[in-house]
Amino acid sequence: MTDDDADAPGDDAHRDPWDLDAGTVEHYENAVLYDHEYRRRRADVNHYRRVATDRRSDGPVLELGCGSGRVLLPLAKDGHTVIGLDASRAMLRRARERQSALGRASRSRVHLVQGDMRTFAFRARFPLVLCPFNAFQHLYTRVDALACLERVREQLAPGGVFAFDVLLPDMQWLMKSDKRRWSRTRFRHPTTGGRVEYSTNHTYDAVTQISFIRIYYETLDVPAAEKRTDVVRLAQKQYFPVELETLLHVAGFRIAARHGGFEGEPFDGLSESQVLLCEAR
Repeated sequence: MTDDDADAPGDDAHRDPWDLDAGTVEHYENAVLYDHEYRRRRADVNHYRRVATDRRSDGPVLELGCGSGRVLLPLAKDGHTVIGLDASRAMLRRARERQSALGRASRSRVHLVQGDMRTFAFRARFPLVLCPFNAFQHLYTRVDALACLERVREQLAPGGVFAFDVLLPDMQWLMKSDKRRWSRTRFRHPTTGGRVEYSTNHTYDAVTQISFIRIYYETLDVPAAEKRTDVVRLAQKQYFPVELETLLHVAGFRIAARHGGFEGEPFDGLSESQVLLCEAR
């Protein structure tokens, strides 16, 4: 994808760009399109597979924000029993479809649950809890984050590990103009087969540290009268490194390892992600 500074028409003028509820759910309503967009994203999957292998024990793995099973299903194929928690019915439905395509043994190791990262409770204790692909960034307030971390700490087995990743806030990107479109790319829609142009813009609220992202899908190769632009909203809390470290400390965790990428890259100001392994203190 490349940046494009072409002016963005007001396709979303009728949609509230600050709607936090919409920003929490809309990106996950079309699970087939979601899977198509992220089908080549493998580095994080391989990272969590390595973490699970290194921490192998008799206990199951819990994944928060499991979505359509992009991380969870490879873990099951590796031999892990996995419990996937997600709030989205559409994503869980897609995960069950993908689960059904697994072999019998792998399929039996997958357990999917609809629930909230802030309030979940299981009888089991887990040697490993995962929260991949920026899912933690849907915890928009200190209260939300600490509620989730409290539940994780309660559910960890002695010596257990909480592994997750979030983006490192990029102020240059966050302050881009919301009057322009960025990251333009074209692809064939996985359901309709028609050509679509993807682009984004966003507004950043520096007080709440939430970026309100708008993803545009514009139909191509159709008569002008049939052209349409669908707008999908996505909200992400931006967690700065010291802030995240403080939240983890208050919640009773220590950071055992922090990397700037999924191949163990050093963490610095140029890192794209904060990739963490945390243990209860």
